[in-house]
Amino acid sequence: METAMSGSILRLVCSGGGWQLLDGDRPIFWFPERDKGLEIAQLMAEARALNHGAAVTVQAETDDGGMETLATPGVA
Repeated sequence: METAMSGSILRLVCSGGGWQLLDGDRPIFWFPERDKGLEIAQLMAEARALNHGAAVTVQAETDDGGMETLATPGVA
């Protein structure tokens, strides 16, 4: 699994007419809407930070195909 600041990365990428949520490189969920995918990714990141004390970075694909970092819960 990939790490960022000694934690994991959740990525939301465009896939199959919707949005695929990846945990590192492993697909875990698919969403028809980007906003719902981001909501769940941020909720998962916050839960992991609270339960495990590890930073989890949330990234999402942009319209131009790049990745933007949206949140890193657990990092002060």
